[in-house]
Amino acid sequence: MLQKIRRSLAARWWRATSRTALKQHRARLEEILDRQPANKEVLIFPPGLDWQAHLFQRPQQLARALAALDVLVFYAQPEYTRRFSGFKQLEGNLYLAHTPLETFQVVDRPWVHAFTWNQAYLARLADAQVLYDYVDDLQAFEGRPSDLIQKHRWLLQHARVVLATAQRLYQQVQAARPDALLCPNGVDYEHFARFKGLQPGSLPRDLALVQESGRLVIGYYGALARWFDYALLHELASRRAELSFVLVGPDHDRTLAGSNLLASGNVHWLGAKPYAQIPRYLQGFNVAMIPFRLNEITHATSPLKLFEYFAGGKPVVATAMQESARYPGVLIGNDVASFSRQIDRALELRKDPEYLHTLDQVARQNTWEQRAHQILDAMRD
Repeated sequence: MLQKIRRSLAARWWRATSRTALKQHRARLEEILDRQPANKEVLIFPPGLDWQAHLFQRPQQLARALAALDVLVFYAQPEYTRRFSGFKQLEGNLYLAHTPLETFQVVDRPWVHAFTWNQAYLARLADAQVLYDYVDDLQAFEGRPSDLIQKHRWLLQHARVVLATAQRLYQQVQAARPDALLCPNGVDYEHFARFKGLQPGSLPRDLALVQESGRLVIGYYGALARWFDYALLHELASRRAELSFVLVGPDHDRTLAGSNLLASGNVHWLGAKPYAQIPRYLQGFNVAMIPFRLNEITHATSPLKLFEYFAGGKPVVATAMQESARYPGVLIGNDVASFSRQIDRALELRKDPEYLHTLDQVARQNTWEQRAHQILDAMRD
């Protein structure tokens, strides 16, 4: 709560002071636009997830992938950030922007990538072409349910292109938008595949210390939040004292701290790590896991880490989430006993060439580059 208050105050202060620089920001933007071909697509990501957040997720990945396809992409930082002001070029066609959104009113009919929770920013971007990315069940978002439903319906009605990341979400929007596209999460294949077979001496120090116990490592990385099944893992760790269970990621909503999970001697939380280091941690796992609770939110979750696990060549054991179960190679555990058996099965398969080939093929078929091509084709249709 205190962090939210601080961020709100920082955002208000920034909005009050930044408008005096609006003319300079627009001049800089026009310089960037003048260097582009006249027919080049411009795509704006309104403020949402900080580019440097603990988890490098769908918006950052799509921004990079679309910029690589020659779309001019502006990724707007949250208003509360104080790292810089103006524009910062990250890659050839990709810019971070920390300016008032009104800066972009000089762009003729820009594309705007919108999520349910940041729909309100569209009012500050006149004549925008909306790309609505429906990424999670609405219950997953903070805010009043009635407000979220209203925003969702507005976006379904007004967006030029609608994406749904999971089969369940795709089916939900079919009546209102039969032209919606099923566009799950993906993977930066090379980012993870190039670390396959990493030598033990090259592993991060904190994970290497865990391995010194001699136990095999069953690992997870990602947010630790209310959808994580702490009870399942607690019981599993109790039954399988010969294994080490490693968690890498932020305690997103303080549910890990309140779970008593870390009292188990063979459960190790290594904290949040930069995206660049995640493939090295993955190579220290003997088996990767996704132990999520089963509910409306997780059944509608596109398994971003699943494709990353596969690209890294790691067998995956997951709870019976509908979206994860759609992909070959996923070993499903319905309860503690079956999850434990599937870990044993995964340990058997980790050196099976046919199984590893299946994982590799699934990863190659679900890259961010392929998702970006799908989106760009829809924008140009």
